[in-house]
Amino acid sequence: MTDSIVKVPSEWLALVFLSLRRCTSREARAAASELQPFTEKPGQRVPVPRATVMRTELALRGELEWSEDPERRARLSEQADHLTRARLGGGRPVPAAG
Repeated sequence: MTDSIVKVPSEWLALVFLSLRRCTSREARAAASELQPFTEKPGQRVPVPRATVMRTELALRGELEWSEDPERRARLSEQADHLTRARLGGGRPVPAAG
């Protein structure tokens, strides 16, 4: 069932993983753990279950609400937006700066 899979570059997922791993909420850390296996194939667009992408988006947006650092908020927002576009088929995510 291809509707349940999103292809995302593993290097970009690694950046999202690192952002989530630094978060304090249980949801963010759980999303990081769930995302980690998809970051281990450098140079490839890896298939990620849509449910994992959605949980990761929610964790990023949750952390965004609590973050007080403007640079961190911008990075989390950009990462969540890229995942949303990838999930909806609106273009391939590109690595976020920082």
